[in-house]
Amino acid sequence: MTHHDDKPTVTVYRTRSCPFCIAAEQLLRDRGVPFEEVYLDDHPNRRAFTAQLKPGHYTVPLVMRGDEAVGGFDDLRALDVRGCLKAELAG
Repeated sequence: MTHHDDKPTVTVYRTRSCPFCIAAEQLLRDRGVPFEEVYLDDHPNRRAFTAQLKPGHYTVPLVMRGDEAVGGFDDLRALDVRGCLKAELAG
């Protein structure tokens, strides 16, 4: 089954005041990768939630490509340094 536009949706799980969340979203914008934001500020157990999506990941941001966990800002930055951020995320 394919997504309606054949590209998995990129979702950034974040909180409002997180500097790494802001940096991750700026990097995605700079590279032209469309994404959705999900704010977890009021989530009752945000650490358990992110760890459920990506085992061992207890922090925000958590970037997802469809159902696949990409990781946090450091993971995005590593993809960007290798020159494959947009290809990996935008499809």
